[in-house]
Amino acid sequence: MTIDITERIWGGFLGGAIGDALGEPVEFLSKEERLQRWGPIGVRGFVHPDGMGRFTDDTQMTLFTAEALILHAKTGEPLLIALHKAYLRWLVTQKFPSRIPPDTYLHEGFLLDEPILHKRMGPGRTCLRALMEATDLGMPMVNDSKGCGGLMRVAPIGFWAALHPSDWDLRRTFTVASQAALLTHGHPCGYLTAGFFAVLIRQVTLGLPVDEAVLASLRFLETLGKTGAPIRQFVHLAQDVAGKRVPWEQAIQYFGAGWVAEEILAIAVYLGLTAPDFRTGIIQAANHPGDADSVGAIAGQLLGALHRKDSSLREWTMSIEGCCTIEIDISKFLLASPSLPQEFLR
Repeated sequence: MTIDITERIWGGFLGGAIGDALGEPVEFLSKEERLQRWGPIGVRGFVHPDGMGRFTDDTQMTLFTAEALILHAKTGEPLLIALHKAYLRWLVTQKFPSRIPPDTYLHEGFLLDEPILHKRMGPGRTCLRALMEATDLGMPMVNDSKGCGGLMRVAPIGFWAALHPSDWDLRRTFTVASQAALLTHGHPCGYLTAGFFAVLIRQVTLGLPVDEAVLASLRFLETLGKTGAPIRQFVHLAQDVAGKRVPWEQAIQYFGAGWVAEEILAIAVYLGLTAPDFRTGIIQAANHPGDADSVGAIAGQLLGALHRKDSSLREWTMSIEGCCTIEIDISKFLLASPSLPQEFLR
């Protein structure tokens, strides 16, 4: 069981980075531009001239979430504070100032030493603005954003919960991930989708079939009543479209362009329910006609955990610029779990 969990965690981290990097050159291009560059088959691999894939802020912030969990385990600092500090360190890599004094967070962590994370790869405006305007650590951001910037970075919370299932039940997993997203995204869809996704990742990492994991996440979301209704509506739509075996080319018309969190969550759930393997699902995600890199990142985290032994995971990882940084972060993440025997680490 422990070996299986660690394989799923490796697969989830790497799958997210792969999907992010595959979708990076596709995002913001019109349908006509995509057809002109790659034809009707779309992107099938990394398309930069050097053959390398380049991840964006989605993967950067995911790695900083993992760093916060590592430091929390080491120091005992409240996790929400550790998360906020980590995201402020990410803000430093993007060369933006914050109102919170830098000496309260700059001396911590290890990711600031990684040059690859100092590249500005299309950071989300909501995340930047919220972190720049924050005045107190751990305080929720008051705005009406339901973008996916909170959702796309919380998968490590689900992985951590799977490593510590007795201490991290569904309620705690959902609450912590929602609070982490609420640091930047104030609309309920912007932060409750993060809670839902972290629970989904927890359940899948623990070995539940994806359909059962979706149902478990839905049951918990139902306890929130009307507040969670819009998210439930999109997840139910994903279940329905997947159950009817609607092909991907038609299915994407139901879910929207993926610029908001509930749409991307539904796309990821659909792909988790329908993709026969990692390669098929991640290529579909990366060719999404909207927010391709974030669709790829979020779907990739789920698909990687589900299909952790897919050979394309290792194949594509070696061609990602900064893959060593990702693997170091995963190793430190697993090492920070006191219950995990070292022989299960790579």
